Amino acid sequence: MMRYPEFTLHHMLLNSAERAPSHVAVVNGTRSYTYRDLVTQSARLALELQEHGVRPGDRVGVFLEKRWEAVVAMFGVSAAGAVFVNINPLLRTAQVQHIIQDCRIDVLIAESEKLVPDVVRGIRAVFYLGAPVPRGAGSLAGFSLSRVLAEVGSNEGAKTNLPIESDLCTIIYTSGSTGRPKGIMLTHHNVVAGAQIVSTYLGNSYDDRVLAALPFSFDYGLNQLTTMVRVGGSLVLQRSLLPGDILRSLHQNRITGLAGVPPFWSLLLQARQSIEREPLTLLRYITNSGGTVPGPHLDALRILLPRTKIYLMYGLTEAFRSTFLPPAQIHRGSACIGKAIPNTQVWVVDESGRECAPEEVGELVHRGPTVALGYWGDEERTNSVYRPNPFAPRQMRGFDKVVYSGDLVKRDHEGFLYFVGRRDELIKTQGYRVGPIEIEELLCSIPAVREAAVFGVPDETWGSSVTAVVSFKAGVSLTADQLRRACAERAPSYMVPREVVILAELPKTPTGKIDRSSLKSEYAVAKSGAVAEAARR
Repeated sequence: MMRYPEFTLHHMLLNSAERAPSHVAVVNGTRSYTYRDLVTQSARLALELQEHGVRPGDRVGVFLEKRWEAVVAMFGVSAAGAVFVNINPLLRTAQVQHIIQDCRIDVLIAESEKLVPDVVRGIRAVFYLGAPVPRGAGSLAGFSLSRVLAEVGSNEGAKTNLPIESDLCTIIYTSGSTGRPKGIMLTHHNVVAGAQIVSTYLGNSYDDRVLAALPFSFDYGLNQLTTMVRVGGSLVLQRSLLPGDILRSLHQNRITGLAGVPPFWSLLLQARQSIEREPLTLLRYITNSGGTVPGPHLDALRILLPRTKIYLMYGLTEAFRSTFLPPAQIHRGSACIGKAIPNTQVWVVDESGRECAPEEVGELVHRGPTVALGYWGDEERTNSVYRPNPFAPRQMRGFDKVVYSGDLVKRDHEGFLYFVGRRDELIKTQGYRVGPIEIEELLCSIPAVREAAVFGVPDETWGSSVTAVVSFKAGVSLTADQLRRACAERAPSYMVPREVVILAELPKTPTGKIDRSSLKSEYAVAKSGAVAEAARR
C-alpha cells in the first residue's frame, strides 16, 4: 500500500523507500545504492542548498555525467523546493551558457572539470564533484558535493521545502534543432502523471531492472528514472554506448527493460551474432521513441528478441508522451504509433481546426495531464503551441489547454495513428507529397545501409529535390549511383533521392537522435564536394 498520495516526485520516492528501504534503487558501475540511500542523501543535499540561499522556485543546474550523484542532485534540488535543470554533459560551452542565462541559474551542481570560466560566469555557488574549484572566479563559492553526501547524521525533523504538485519540478531544454534550445516547464503533476501512465501500460514492477542508456536531460531518459522510483524498481546507469558494453550490461545486470531512440537499435543490431549465441532471455520489453525505427531494423529486432515485447511510442517534450502501440499490434509496422496513452486524448486536426476523417493527414493535437506549462520566458511561442482546446465547450476553452505538436499523422479506420512527418518537413516533389520517414525506410531496406536521413532542398524544376545522407554498415559500401539504382528497384521515381551524401557516421544531437538540422546546414558544403561523397543525377 502507498502511505503517501502520489502528488510529487518525493511522494513516489517516500512510498518506495517505506515499502522496501533496502531494495536497490540505482546501480552505478560496481556500486549499488538503496532507496534508503536516495532518501537520506537527497535530504542532506536539500538542507545544504537551503543553507546556501536556494529558495523555492530557484533554478539549480545539474551538469553531471549520468551517475549516482546526478540522481541525488535531482531529488535534492526538488526537496529544497527548487527546480532542477539537467544540462547534457555533451553540450558545448556556448550551449551551456545559453541554458544558464536563459533560466537564470545561479547555483550549479557539476563535475570540477566542467567548471571552466565561461560556464561559471554569473554563477553564485557551485557544488562540485572532484578536485576543489579554484577561488579565482570572483565571488564564486565552492562546496564539495562528495563531502555533503558523506556527512553522518540524522535528517529527522529537518525542515525542507517540499513542493506541491502544481509547483515547477524541472525545465527540460530541447536539442535546439530549430534555433536555440527552448526550456519546457514541467510541474510535479506532469512528471508524476507521466510516470504513472507509462509504468502502467508497460506493467513495471518492483522486480524490474531498467538500463538507463538515455541522458536525464531528455524527457524520455528522465522517465526511466521516475517510472522505476514509482514502482520501487532498479535503474542501472549506462554511460558507454558501444555495442559490446551495452550487451555486457544487459547480461551482467539482468536487465528486464530497455528504452532507446532509432540510432540506438542500429547499434544494438551490430551485436546480433553475440545475442544469437547468448539470447537476452530476461529482457521483458523494449521501447522506442524519438523517431520511427526503420522497418528492416524493427523486423530484425522482432527476430532477434522473440520473447521481448516491443512498444513503439510517440511523444514530444511539450506533452511528454502521447501514444503507444501495444506489442500485440506490432505487425502494423514501424510507422504506426498506436493510440493515445491512458488518461489522454489525441486528435488529428486540419488547418481549419476540423477533426480529420480516417486516412486524412493532419496535425496531432494532445490533451491530458502531461501537458507542460509552456516555454520558459517565451510567452509568444507558448501561446502558439499551447492553445485552447477547440473541442471543449465554449465556456471551458480558456481553461483547457492542448498542445499542437507540429507533427503530421493520419488515423486508419480502426483508430490507429501513423506518423507522416513534421509539418515543415514534408517534401513536395514531382507533384507528390512524401514524408522523409518513408524514404528513410526505403533506404534502410537496402542491406548495406546502416542509417539514413532525408530532407528536401528547393528545386526550380521539381519543387523540392530529395536529398539523402547515409552511412553504411561495417565492411560494406555502395556508390551514390548504386544506392539510387537500389532505391529505383524498390520504389517509384519520386522517392528516389536526387542527391546522395555518404558519410562514415551521421551526426547526432545530445539526446542521440540524428541531427537533421546539422545535415541540412552542411548540404551546401556537400554539394561543393567538401563532404566524403556527393553526387547529382
